[in-house]
Amino acid sequence: MLDDDVRQRTARLAVVSAISVAIVALVYVVAVRTHIGQRVDAVAFDRRSAVTAATTRRTDRLLGTVSVASLLGFGGAIVLIALARRRISLAIAAGAAMAGSVLTTEVLKLRLLHRPDLGSFGGVAHNTFPSGHATIGMALSLGAVTVAPVSLRRVALLIAALTSTAFGTAVLSSGWHRPSDTIGAYFVTLAWFAAASAAVANADQREAQRLAAAPDPRPSPALMVGAAAGVFGILMFVLYKSIGTSGLRTVVFAAPYVLACIGIDLAGLAVVGTFYVLQRTRPGRSGFGRVSVISRNL
Repeated sequence: MLDDDVRQRTARLAVVSAISVAIVALVYVVAVRTHIGQRVDAVAFDRRSAVTAATTRRTDRLLGTVSVASLLGFGGAIVLIALARRRISLAIAAGAAMAGSVLTTEVLKLRLLHRPDLGSFGGVAHNTFPSGHATIGMALSLGAVTVAPVSLRRVALLIAALTSTAFGTAVLSSGWHRPSDTIGAYFVTLAWFAAASAAVANADQREAQRLAAAPDPRPSPALMVGAAAGVFGILMFVLYKSIGTSGLRTVVFAAPYVLACIGIDLAGLAVVGTFYVLQRTRPGRSGFGRVSVISRNL
């Protein structure tokens, strides 16, 4: 029975990884290679000027904290958590997924993908798809969800949701990237982590057979409310800063930017939520409501 569960879970993760790759390709073709796609991206990018200069300085500082050193530091800490749990396969998978996500993004952005000149649109002229900073934010977020013990996984989910959406909207607010760059980065990362989790599911089959299944902890209402409040707060903050102190007369001008931020946040939440569900559930007669022996030990 466990073998069947492992095969089903591995297949499901592989499907999610493949779908993520397809979404990356679709977003690139539509947003970068078509006139209408470039125009929609440019409108949202240009309307970011509704954000105050003080807010832009804050997002610049946030993005400025992301460097090779910080990536290695935070990524190394995530790997060490897995090693501290004596989960060598999990440490390798998390490290490979984080490194693979960032390297894939950089190769796609700098070497393989190009941005044709389809009109006089705002923003950076050269290709910026996908976003490296958004990839790092999402990679660290999913890495934390991957290595967190079951008892702390919901806390990791909250941190991941806030971190990934913060970086996603920051790169747009600071004028570093267009909305499509962030969405593409999110799904590059999900593709890598879903594939890595499939590998871990197979590697841990024998270990899972030796370990007894523990009851899944009940959801924490306070934590779920906190997560919802945090995301809602981010959206309201973006809306408030877009409206500005001069009143509602700026809403029309800022609307494309606000909608882009909401779209980025929803995409980020969808990626983090999907990966969380994949980490903790299995297919079966009870659908997504049952927790597998393997996912308890991840």
